[in-house]
Amino acid sequence: MTRDKIKEILDMLNTIQEHLLALPDDMLLSIDPRDNESLDRGTQFIKSFNDNLANYTKASSKIETQIKTYFEINPEEEEIEKESINRQKRDRIIKELDKTQNHYLDENFTYKRPYGFILANTAYKGIKTWRNLYIILLKYLKTADPKKFANLVQEEKFVSKKGNYIFSSDKSSLRTPVKLSSGFYTELNLSANHICKNIKELLLHFSINPRDLKIYLREDRDAC
Repeated sequence: MTRDKIKEILDMLNTIQEHLLALPDDMLLSIDPRDNESLDRGTQFIKSFNDNLANYTKASSKIETQIKTYFEINPEEEEIEKESINRQKRDRIIKELDKTQNHYLDENFTYKRPYGFILANTAYKGIKTWRNLYIILLKYLKTADPKKFANLVQEEKFVSKKGNYIFSSDKSSLRTPVKLSSGFYTELNLSANHICKNIKELLLHFSINPRDLKIYLREDRDAC
């Protein structure tokens, strides 16, 4: 099996997972809040779907890790280009990204996929998933202010009204935890819109204007 075929399989796994994560957001739009039957039916579906999706996400992540380990391949890491120091290279990436339409965090990203972003003097391209974009932004924020980043796990603003944690030192409190270099975990079982909501709150917490983050999509790039 060729590396291109393996990349294609991994890409399909990521696409399916992100589309499934987007489905509940889409479902909410079809529920009529004035119709109790619609509310009950929609709520029951979403609750059951979320439980099944959590199981699927865990299995899918294990399969993805197994494939990457066995074939010694990581398409996301291989294709990502980042630049913040080399001005000439950074300007080249920005020039390429600016050929397509830029987007902002308050838009609807249901069933859409990221390709790159520009924030301050840093530009990225080659991103494949919202999960990866989220992890890259977290690394950026850690570099920007390591002390404030280390204290995220103690910030009450990053705990929802229902008691769901965005960051936690206890990975069992998260559905799909990923360990950050600061030693605590963050939740990754999130739709594109939920990830963008978290990023917006994080940027505000770090005193960064969310409008300074320009996001570029694969759909826009592929249409050129």
